[in-house]
Amino acid sequence: MAKPFAFTALFFLIPCGAMAAETPLSVSGLVAHPLRLTRDDLKSFPTVHISTAQASGKGPVVLDCTGVALTELLDRASLNIGKDKNANLAHTLAVTADDGYSVALSLGEVDPGYGNAAPVIAFDCGGKPLDAPRLVMPNDKLAGRAVKGVVSIVVK
Repeated sequence: MAKPFAFTALFFLIPCGAMAAETPLSVSGLVAHPLRLTRDDLKSFPTVHISTAQASGKGPVVLDCTGVALTELLDRASLNIGKDKNANLAHTLAVTADDGYSVALSLGEVDPGYGNAAPVIAFDCGGKPLDAPRLVMPNDKLAGRAVKGVVSIVVK
């Protein structure tokens, strides 16, 4: 009778962090320069710190996060939405998480000259690094748009 192969013993020798590669955050759609950003890439942008409290289905959520202003990412990608007056008011962003959850933002609400919602793509919250970026909408009363695990931002 053949001896069983000792595959499972080898499996447990691999560190957990080595098993899954970091999924980069992509910024695409109506942009001149699509981006694929790792956590280290995000940390190379100017950072902002926000603290906000929002209501969720699980009760109040306090978010104390550090990250990059969404407008910084959009500036780096260079929006390609035309030159018509107020062109940004006719376009949206689809922000999608690794689990498929998605929210839409209008470019007008993100624009500092209009809505100035000041969304942040956080990479640290509560003083701890996040496994994946998180969208934080500091002026929202509800946490429904605080998307965990952001993997893509598409300008439409």
